[in-house]
Amino acid sequence: MSVSSWQPRILRPDERASIDRGNGARTTPLVTRAIGATSFLNGVTSFAPSAVIAHHSHNCVESVMVIEGTAIVDIDGVRTPLTRHDTTFVPANVPHHFENASDSEPMAIFWTYASADATRRLEEADGPSGPSRRVDVEADAAPDLHGCRETARIRVLPGTEDAFEAAVAAAVPLFQRAAGCRSLQLRRGVEEPDVYLLCIEWDSIADHLERFRASGEYVQWRERVGGFFAEAPQVVHDRPVLQGF
Repeated sequence: MSVSSWQPRILRPDERASIDRGNGARTTPLVTRAIGATSFLNGVTSFAPSAVIAHHSHNCVESVMVIEGTAIVDIDGVRTPLTRHDTTFVPANVPHHFENASDSEPMAIFWTYASADATRRLEEADGPSGPSRRVDVEADAAPDLHGCRETARIRVLPGTEDAFEAAVAAAVPLFQRAAGCRSLQLRRGVEEPDVYLLCIEWDSIADHLERFRASGEYVQWRERVGGFFAEAPQVVHDRPVLQGF
């Protein structure tokens, strides 16, 4: 019998970092890959009165138990009221979301994904064929002194460079209004003048992927610049680890 190299852990939500999901919801990841999970993830999401999270789907089964207050779950358009200890089972790729049914009391859920590689796709912002993002990035998404940087490599259609730059300049107020957005810079390639790097500083990955991607500002952003793309942008996030000089 093999013995895991991981150590047993006791996880207390009030001692773990939490992530602001926007709209009055806050998520605290508990069992994650970082502490040894290989087949599931779990955690707690708390909802302020009347809070609602974005409609979304996952690449694996999800089960949720209401642990405080009263909730409404919308599963593919079917809305059902839930009370404490009511538990849901949602198959993979089925759109759903949770809401706090009370306008005066908090609500909280305990969630479990049946895969350590669980992903989330926001239905309204990304559509049924849009990009999926790993749930476990949330565990590293709490705001810190350095925040994180989004870098999008964008190749534009030949001859549209000036118009693209003007469209990005006109869209700057969208990012200035976005929660957690610190700065925006557009850089142009020297060797490849039709390639741009859009560098945006965020307080956290969640501010970009969970809040901005689910906002009306993101929809407007894609409407303004999407027509210039010669191919799908390549997006990565990073944090500084060394300042040389």
